Amino acid sequence: IALGLDRLCMLWLGESSIRDVIAFPKTQKAHDPMSDAPSRPSAAQLRELGVRLLG
Repeated sequence: IALGLDRLCMLWLGESSIRDVIAFPKTQKAHDPMSDAPSRPSAAQLRELGVRLLG
């Protein structure tokens, strides 16, 4: 059960839509424009984490 903080913030700020106060917005395709997620990791990131892609 969520705490409903986003809804509480919506009411507190007088916004008409909960989407205006959601901390991590996503598009309908589940893309996060702020962090460009999901995206392919760089080779440096893979090396840092010790991850190897197969195929």
